[in-house]
Amino acid sequence: DAFLRGAPALFRHCLVALTTLPDVIRCQQTCSAWRRVAVRDKWVKHCVLCGNVGARERRGLWWRCACVPQVIERRRVLFQAVGEVGECGSWQMFQALSHQELADGKLSEIERDVDRTFPTHPKFCGDSGDGMREDLLRVLRAAAAAATDVGYCQGMNFVAATLLIHLGSAADAFWVLLAMIEGCSYRHIFAPSVPLLPLRVFQFSGIVRELLPRLWRHLKDESFSLDIFAQQCVLTLFAYSIEPEFLAHVYDLFFFLGWKAVFRIGVGLLASLEDRLLGMITEEISRFMQQSRRHAMQCAGNGASLQAVLARLLEFKVSNAKLDALQKSFQLERWEALLRCAAPLAAAHWEMLPLGIERLPSGVIVLNAHAFTTSNDPPWRRDEASGNGCDASGGALAADSPALRRSMSVLVAPDELRAPLRDLEAFDAETQREVFVMRGRIAEVDRSLAAVLRSSEGLREAALAVEIERQEFLEYKRASMDSLNAAVQTSPALRPEDAAAAAAAAEAGRGRQIVPDFFVTQCREKVKGVESAMHEKGQLWQAKLREVEPVAREISELRDFKAQSMAQLSSFIEARNAARIALLEDSLYDMLPSARFTPRQPRHRSSDDPRAAVREGDAVGAPVVESPP
Repeated sequence: DAFLRGAPALFRHCLVALTTLPDVIRCQQTCSAWRRVAVRDKWVKHCVLCGNVGARERRGLWWRCACVPQVIERRRVLFQAVGEVGECGSWQMFQALSHQELADGKLSEIERDVDRTFPTHPKFCGDSGDGMREDLLRVLRAAAAAATDVGYCQGMNFVAATLLIHLGSAADAFWVLLAMIEGCSYRHIFAPSVPLLPLRVFQFSGIVRELLPRLWRHLKDESFSLDIFAQQCVLTLFAYSIEPEFLAHVYDLFFFLGWKAVFRIGVGLLASLEDRLLGMITEEISRFMQQSRRHAMQCAGNGASLQAVLARLLEFKVSNAKLDALQKSFQLERWEALLRCAAPLAAAHWEMLPLGIERLPSGVIVLNAHAFTTSNDPPWRRDEASGNGCDASGGALAADSPALRRSMSVLVAPDELRAPLRDLEAFDAETQREVFVMRGRIAEVDRSLAAVLRSSEGLREAALAVEIERQEFLEYKRASMDSLNAAVQTSPALRPEDAAAAAAAAEAGRGRQIVPDFFVTQCREKVKGVESAMHEKGQLWQAKLREVEPVAREISELRDFKAQSMAQLSSFIEARNAARIALLEDSLYDMLPSARFTPRQPRHRSSDDPRAAVREGDAVGAPVVESPP
């Protein structure tokens, strides 16, 4: 207790770095004082960040953080309502879903991708991998049947395979995958037209631009887009960049931290490759990034410890405020792009719809709120407020609920987008007119200033020459005064002790004449000469200064007016940008109210609130899925 009170940070470091997650949980449950410190100093979080989640407790962590029990319960209610199976256990529901018929071509697509999933991994290669491949096929079939609006999407196979490798049970892997689809925004990443994928790619690119500016500029100069790398990171959760064994720790971070973990790890991977990428051209970069898995684990050096690798991957911080700001920017950019390409009636423009925006054969556009907004928090954090998992918009999830999907989508005819586009174009035209007038005013001041400078060039040069001459005289006078002071201080005739002796001798009748010092006299004459010359030239200087003063005042006034006009232009543009954002927001929210964006508010929880410890501490106590009969 004394160690804990005296050095809590050191105590936490030793605890989370040298023990495992169950040990940390038991320590924080020792007493109320330890629980308060554990919540305040985030013992569980730092234990996960250090990679100290063992294989035995990993299933419980994923299970709780992804809110799998709530997903199972909702699915059980649905099964009981339709009466598909007699006993609605989690294993029985998985078995029933894995044997449901899928749409034409969907099963063959899944089977084809199963054979391509981790072909060199020991659990999937050769004859020994037949059982694991069969389990993966069942998991993907069950997921496609459970989320019919999602079906199957490439990338889902790698996520399911990673879950299968580390959970060992096909039923466990299915339920966690379904929880990711319903609670981690993957429903709208894997859904047809991938409505949410562009937002995640936009956030990733924005974070790289801010945290790795040199690499961002180099890639931009080489015309290399990070979109493909970002899409792979999001769709497969780094299965293309990180070996499956290490992915377990990545998934620990994802389930515990949410999407911040994805962006932090992605930026950490790029940072580890930055020095090499900066020396490459476009073709070399493309080949190198295709082999990124080969290089990714070198980010902390050969033979580095697990904690060192994780520390390097998590080197950069990503705040919720930054993700919210990027989401807001993306939301408005996407809405404007949709207005500009969908409002014209020409069919050629319809092919340019932004990725994730769907157009029906009739020409009607499907606006889905999930293409504009989502949540960055993990399900277990949203579960604190709602009591169950939450979807991307923050509302309670209802598995495969048509009512929920309808509330998040509207059908819009292209004609309906013409009015918002006209308002936006009229606003932009008005802004351009005002900016043109203000810039014309600034240009006019520039011309006046240039004319005054040209006409007064000779006068200003003469005044400058006078000022330079005056400064030279002042410097010469200052040097002469310094010489005079030095001569006075070193003159034997003027030293204080000699002067006192001469005065005493004079009083005694032995008067001794003080001989003037020649050097002191010479310096005095120089100072007098300089002062006389300055007095003679002073009138000329004053005349020149009086002559140039009105011109200098006019130049100063013109420059001040120009600076004031430029400041007014800057303030005007800033205000108009804010008004433009408000105009875009109003038109979007009028058309699609469910897309209204509300930035995440910071949580303020007392350190002695036991719910915080329970939320983080019960992550290893998950129930086990029923074993197959």
